[in-house]
Amino acid sequence: MNPSSPGQHTAIEVRGLTKRFGAQEVLCGVDVLMHFGEVVALMGPNGSGKSTLIKSMVGLVRPDRGSIHIAGHEASGDVSYRRSVGYMPQIARYPETLTVDELFHMLMQLRSDCNSYDLQLYEQLNIASLASKQLGVLSGGQRQRVGAALAWYFSPTIVLLDEPTAGLDPISTETIKAKIARERAQGKCIVITTHSPQDALELADRLVYLFEGKICIDLPLEQLLADAATTSLMGAIAWHLQREVLQ
Repeated sequence: MNPSSPGQHTAIEVRGLTKRFGAQEVLCGVDVLMHFGEVVALMGPNGSGKSTLIKSMVGLVRPDRGSIHIAGHEASGDVSYRRSVGYMPQIARYPETLTVDELFHMLMQLRSDCNSYDLQLYEQLNIASLASKQLGVLSGGQRQRVGAALAWYFSPTIVLLDEPTAGLDPISTETIKAKIARERAQGKCIVITTHSPQDALELADRLVYLFEGKICIDLPLEQLLADAATTSLMGAIAWHLQREVLQ
C-alpha cells in the first residue's frame, strides 16, 4: 500500500496540519497516513515537530489548521476516539504524590468503559515492584517503564510512543521492542518517535522524516535504503534530503 494513499486499513489520517507557537511555525501543512499492521518511525532533529504531531493526535495540542482522523473519527470532535489510542509521552508528568498503584487505579476508574486489560508489560516490566512508590521519587527509567505499561494497559489498537526506549535499561528496552513487534503482527498501528537509527531499522516498516515542521521523507524503510544503495539509515536519509534540496 502506498503510504500516501488512504484505504480501509487507515488508522491515522493527517491532512494539512499546521501549528504555530508564537512566531514559530512548528508544523507546516503536514499530510501523512498511518495504517493498521505497520510500525511507523517518526524521525527528525530536535524541534522538527515530532512530539507536536504526536500530541496533536492524542488531543494534547490543538492545531491551528488541518484535520486528524483516528480510525475514521475526527480527532477535533468526539473525544471517544481516544479509547482506541495508547500514548507514552517522552516526559511523563504524573501527580508527584500519587503512588504507582493509585495512578493505575485512578485511570481504571476514568476508563470504566474498558473491559479488556493488557497486563503483559505491567507484568514483564515488574510494575508491581513499584506499586507503593510515589511517582515523584521514581527514576527516569522507572517512569518510562510505568509509561510503557500504561500505553498498552487498556488494549488500544493504535499506540503512540514518544522516544519509548530513551533512558531504559537493556532488559526493559528489549521487552518493549518485543511488544511492539507482537502488536504489529496482531494488526495494531504503532507510531514511534526516535533518534535511534538502530531502533528504527529494527522495529519500523516506514520512516517519516520531519524537518522544520515539514515531512521531507515518507517511504518504506526497504525502499529508502535501496534507493540510496546503502545499509546506513542516516546515510540513506542524507541521500534523500540532498536530492530534495537539489530538485
